Amino acid sequence: MPEPWSSDRIWDAVDAWRWSPPGATRVVRNEYELAVTPGSYALTYVWGFRVTDDVAAERRLEEVEARTRELGGTGARFQVTPRSLPADLPRRLERRGYRACEEAEVLVWTLREPEGAVSLPTFRAAEGVGVREVGTEAEYAAFGRLGAEIFGDPAPSPETERRFLEEFRQTLATRGTSNRFLAYLDGAPVGRAGSEVVGPVARFWGTGVRREYRGRGIYGALVAARCAAGAARGAEIALVAARVGTSGPILQHHGFRPMGSVRIFEVRW
Repeated sequence: MPEPWSSDRIWDAVDAWRWSPPGATRVVRNEYELAVTPGSYALTYVWGFRVTDDVAAERRLEEVEARTRELGGTGARFQVTPRSLPADLPRRLERRGYRACEEAEVLVWTLREPEGAVSLPTFRAAEGVGVREVGTEAEYAAFGRLGAEIFGDPAPSPETERRFLEEFRQTLATRGTSNRFLAYLDGAPVGRAGSEVVGPVARFWGTGVRREYRGRGIYGALVAARCAAGAARGAEIALVAARVGTSGPILQHHGFRPMGSVRIFEVRW
């Protein structure tokens, strides 16, 4: 029987979700973790900042920025969650020149009930839309083009792109999954979404639909397909950091449970 998903257990899963592109340099400390990303991603991502002493907190912030510069980072992005310490971390970051640039709602769908039964969300049918997992390099390229169009994703350096492609090939060959999905309408890709199952958690990421095709149920079709795939691969929950005011309300309307927010504070040098 699956262990109940308490609020603390869900935030443990959020804390464990720390993505960085291939080639990133990671620095792990007891009080934080950072990753300096390469090429066009040349920012530092900082997670899990928890320092209880006020004076020590300022020293650790200085340490993070100094280490970032040493490793060639051109800025930093701090993830602030309800667990971040000190409690006034956002104010301290703003004093150092950071600005709040993103806010996401952490939402959860229980894919497997305590008795083991699978539970999936229901969305309205998207007429003429098909969703399938990316399984070829041509589809992988289409996934990337949609990311650039929908989100303005930066073009990775040739070396980073080579590593992304190697990672895609290896994951597909060894696990039989690419962690990427495409939505098609009339044979053309019109939406994309990512999902990776890590232990009992299906992590949803990178969901978007081309502007001219929004409002047709394509977003819901991508969510439903990943929930079904996650449940089939043994996941107990679907975890998503949804944009406030856009995808967040859609998911809550369909039964995803809100857990709180995550904010990103960014500075560039």
